[in-house]
Amino acid sequence: MCAILQSTLVSHIAIFSIKPDLLLLVLFFLATKSGVMPGIYAGFFLGLGQDLFSPSLLGQNALAMSVVGCICGLFNERVVRLDPIMRIVLMIAAFLINDTIIMLVHVMKADGSMGTVFVELLAVTLPRAVYTLFFAAVPFIWVSVVRPPRLGD
Repeated sequence: MCAILQSTLVSHIAIFSIKPDLLLLVLFFLATKSGVMPGIYAGFFLGLGQDLFSPSLLGQNALAMSVVGCICGLFNERVVRLDPIMRIVLMIAAFLINDTIIMLVHVMKADGSMGTVFVELLAVTLPRAVYTLFFAAVPFIWVSVVRPPRLGD
């Protein structure tokens, strides 16, 4: 469902060509809830799906999203409780890691310079991460504030 929304709806809600990344958002929530191995598998298959529909090098999104799924999944297993501030920081870090891996693949493939990577991270990745945080606000608020009562409560 998110892949369909990413390919159809997201282009219409872009602000100054900055689009939210719904697939990375889904991966973030899945990995922080399920753990490392489900995060790696979900990241690989979500990234592979992105690779199949993008003109970029096959496998770069699968690699980047697998690493992000692993790192976000570690917070499920190693950190007892993620408060909302830590979730926001982790989500921005996930965007930075994802885009850094993709840009490093592009630089290595094109024999380019590393100087453009930092500028690209500041100019594109951070605004995209902040814009995606607005879409993550509803699940963040639901999980941390509202949280529906459980059957045992």
